[in-house]
Parts: sequence; C-alpha cells; structure tokens
Amino acid sequence: MAPTDLSRLPLPHACQEALRVPRSQRIDDHAVPVAAAWWNAEIAAADLPGAPVAGRGVLSRGDLFEDAAHLRGLSDEELLRFMWRVLAWGSGMKLRLNRRRIRAVADGTDHVVKTLRWACEAATADAAQAYEVLHPKGRNAIRYLGPAFSTKLLYFAGAGSVRHPCAILDSRVVTTLKGTCGWDSLGYGRWPTRTYGRYCSLLARWAAEESERLGRDVGVDEIERWLFDAAGGQAPA
Repeated sequence: MAPTDLSRLPLPHACQEALRVPRSQRIDDHAVPVAAAWWNAEIAAADLPGAPVAGRGVLSRGDLFEDAAHLRGLSDEELLRFMWRVLAWGSGMKLRLNRRRIRAVADGTDHVVKTLRWACEAATADAAQAYEVLHPKGRNAIRYLGPAFSTKLLYFAGAGSVRHPCAILDSRVVTTLKGTCGWDSLGYGRWPTRTYGRYCSLLARWAAEESERLGRDVGVDEIERWLFDAAGGQAPA
C-alpha cells in the first residue's frame, strides 16, 4: 500500500471540540492508577536505583513533567527513576513484560542510562532522531522497551512544553488515526523511524492550525490525548 498523503488529512471536528477544554485539565491533570507497591518491590529486588516509583497509587502527566523539568542535570539514579515512573504510568495496572524490562536494565545499567540520556536530549529538538536512538535500524536499543513505551519516554522528556515535538504513539492512537482520521497505510506495532517522524509532523500541523483557530498555543499532546480517548481507552496502552 502506498503511504497515505498526510497533508490531506483534516483534524476531526470532535477533536476540535475537545480542544476547547483547558490544556491543564486535559493534560497536566491526566492521572493513571499505578501498581506502586509492585514497582517498588521489584526494583529493590533487582538491586537497582530509582525507587520508590510512587508513594501513592496514582501518577499524572503533571507529575512526570516535574520529574523532567531539569532532565539534563539528573543523576543516573534520578534518570532511572524517571524511566520507572514513565513505565508505571504507561502500564497502569497491567504489568506484562515489566519484570523483563527491569531485568534488562539490571543486565546493562550503564548502557541503559547512556541511551536514555542521548534519546531524551535529542527529543527536545528532533522527534525522528530521538526515536532512532531508541530504535536503531528497527531494533530495540534497550531490551523490551518497544516503540509505544519509547515514545512515552520521548514525550515526557519535554517536561510539558507546549512546543515539544515528540508525541505518544501506541495501538489505541493508531486505531483512531486509521479508522477515524484516514491514515490507511499506518500499521500496528513496530513503526519505523520515518513513520514516527511523519506522525509527529502530522500532529504538529494540526496543532498549528488549531493554535491559529483558538488563539492559543495547542500542543501535539492535546491531540494525542483525544486520539487515544476516541479509541475507547481509559488508561494508556
């Protein structure tokens, strides 16, 4: 199938209506129940730094924005804690493969920290370049850290900046992009770097158009949140 011409895709009216709600309400306050006790115990059992992941059973996007506010200055332990918290938020109460992710970090902590720093720094300027750091030539740079979780890390590295170029891409977002928005050629699963770059560019165009229409800065994450919700999800996939 030929790649869909994304320049022709309009933002659905339902998303335009959702953007009337204040950004802080839809983004910063977007909270997810997490298995805090499980994460804290498993990280401690693996003798890894970064715990506790959460002192209560919920994490919000705003919490993770605060973690990333001074990302360049974070110690290795603080950087790993940021990753654990993003993984916990992204998993919700579903813990599939997370023990393997923790083990992968334990088996190569120095490599993981170095890769995370490189990707998070790149994320503030170039979405595709940052994605390629975590998925060089289509493979996972960090074992068991696939595209959906990687894009969450790249997104939260922006610390909530409305102009941050990276957005979350997961199966529920894809469901709406294909079924509602008309991106027919978009596949599920292991998206190549070019596809992630096209996705972020599409959301950036829509965000720029809506910024002009509404007279305020609209972030790509506001559109991503609608794409996720429109697929019927109640928590990140």
